[in-house]
Amino acid sequence: MELRFNIQCDKSRVRLDQYLVSVFPDISRSKLQTVIKSDALKVNGISAKPNLMLSGGEHITCDFQSTIDEDVIPQKIDLEILYEDDDMVVVNKQAGLVVHPGSGNWDNTLVNGLLYHFKNLSNSDSDRPGIVHRLDKDTSGVIIIAKTDYAHHYLSQQFQKREIRKEYKALVWGIVKDADRIESKLGRNPRSRQLFSSVITNGRTAVTRYEPIKVYPPLSWISLYPETGRTHQLRVHMKEISHPIIQDHLYGGDFGKMKSFHEKHTRLIKSVFKVISRAALHAYSIEIEHPRQKKRMTFTAEIPVDIKSALEILENDEQ
Repeated sequence: MELRFNIQCDKSRVRLDQYLVSVFPDISRSKLQTVIKSDALKVNGISAKPNLMLSGGEHITCDFQSTIDEDVIPQKIDLEILYEDDDMVVVNKQAGLVVHPGSGNWDNTLVNGLLYHFKNLSNSDSDRPGIVHRLDKDTSGVIIIAKTDYAHHYLSQQFQKREIRKEYKALVWGIVKDADRIESKLGRNPRSRQLFSSVITNGRTAVTRYEPIKVYPPLSWISLYPETGRTHQLRVHMKEISHPIIQDHLYGGDFGKMKSFHEKHTRLIKSVFKVISRAALHAYSIEIEHPRQKKRMTFTAEIPVDIKSALEILENDEQ
C-alpha cells in the first residue's frame, strides 16, 4: 500500500497522529505512527513526532511506500452468521475474538475470518476490510460488516448521525433500582493510556441510557443503550456510577469488588465467577437502515452460554 498525500490541517489543538487517524480512518494509528517516525512525513517541511500538537493550517506531506506489515491473511475461523445479503453481513461475534489486527493481535481476528468466508468486503485495500464499527475483544454479540464501499459509507453515516439503535445486556455489581441516563466527556485516563475515563477537558461526549431487568443481590442484570459509540464507553460509565461490569478487570469489576458487600454473598459470587471468565457484556441487538432497501432492520444475538449459565445460578439461588 502506498501512502502519498499533501493536505492542509483543518483542525487545531489536536495531536498529529490523532489528526491523521481522523483523516485516514482505514489506516491504523500504529501504522501511521510508523510512517511519521520514518521521516517520510513532514509538517511544514520538517519531520515531526506523533505527539506534535497542531495549531491548524499546517501543510502535511508524505511520500511513503508502506512495507510495515504483511497483508492480512484469510484464516478459517468459525463465525455465526445472523444475516447476509449482497450489501452486508451480520455476525454474532464470540467473546475473546479481536475484531481487527493490531498491536499484539496480528492474526486470528474477525477480519482474518471474514476474508476467508467472504469474497467481497468494503475497503478491501485497507487492513480493516468490512469493519464499520467495533466491539471489544471480550464483548460478544451483534456486529455489522459491510460488503461494499457504498454500504460501508451509508452505515458509517448512520453511526455518525446517531441513527443506529443498539442494546447491550450486562451483569453488573450492585443493585440497580431505576433507569437513568449518563452523559460525560470521555478521554484517555491521564494515569494509564490503556484506560479511558470521564475528563473535564478535551474529551468526547458519551451518552448511555440504562435500565434494570432484574436484581439478584448483590448483582443486577441490566440493559444498556449507548447513544454514542466511544471506546470502552459502557464499561467506563458503569464503573463511574459504582456498578462495574462483572469480570471487567480493567474497570474494577473483578472479584476484589466483593469486599464492598456482605460476606453472605461470597458463595454465590464464587459460583458466578466459575462460569464466566470475561466481562459480562453482550451486544444484544442493533437496528439500522438497510443501505439499499432503505428500511429499518433489527438484528438480535442470543445471550451466550457463559452469561446464561451465570443467570441460571442467580435464578436458582432465589428458589
